[in-house]
Amino acid sequence: MSNPADSGLLDEINPDEMVAKAEAACDFLKALATPTRLMLLCNLIDNERTVTELAEIVGAKQSLTSHHLNRLKLSGLVSTRRDEKFIYYSLADTIAKEVVAILYREFCKSD
Repeated sequence: MSNPADSGLLDEINPDEMVAKAEAACDFLKALATPTRLMLLCNLIDNERTVTELAEIVGAKQSLTSHHLNRLKLSGLVSTRRDEKFIYYSLADTIAKEVVAILYREFCKSD
């Protein structure tokens, strides 16, 4: 994993500011904190998809996939668009996209 200190990120952190936003940050992290939800977000980074498509991709039942997508929607991380009988899900949160990209880079890309 890369070291945050190497990028100067730690120089920008103000712990007093984080105290005020810690609960919101924890809620955001909880929304991401299952493998299924993380995989759903990964598969929504560049494309919108239906529940059926996502269930097939992540290998979960459609009902479980819908449950996870609802949790992500309630957290503001995904949005929906209805097109006749289909509902399309897409990534709605730029921060979620950035976090997923960081996780992908840190855990999936080899050096």
